[in-house]
Amino acid sequence: MIRKLYALAVALVISLPATAAFAQDPSANDLSPWPLLSSLIYGIIGILIYVLGYLVFDRMMQLNLRRELVEDQNQALGIMLAGLFIGLAIVIAAAIN
Repeated sequence: MIRKLYALAVALVISLPATAAFAQDPSANDLSPWPLLSSLIYGIIGILIYVLGYLVFDRMMQLNLRRELVEDQNQALGIMLAGLFIGLAIVIAAAIN
C-alpha cells in the first residue's frame, strides 16, 4: 500500500508541470482530461491534508473526541471542531490554488 501511494505521489510530482503548462495553453481543447485529472488529484490531496489536520488536532488535544461529541453531547467542542474544519478548508484551498 505504501509503495502504491509513493508511486502515485511520484507520478503526481512528475506530471504537474506538464499539466500546468497544458492548462495554460489557450488553444487547448476545453474537453481535455488533464484539467479534470489535476482537479481530482488536488481534491484527493486536499482531503488527505484535511484528515491529517484532524488527526494532529486529535493528538494535540488528547481527548476522546468521539466520546465527547456522541456520548457527552459536548456542543462547545462540536462548534470548536466546526471552526477548525472551516479554517483547515480555507488554508488548504489557498495552498492548492
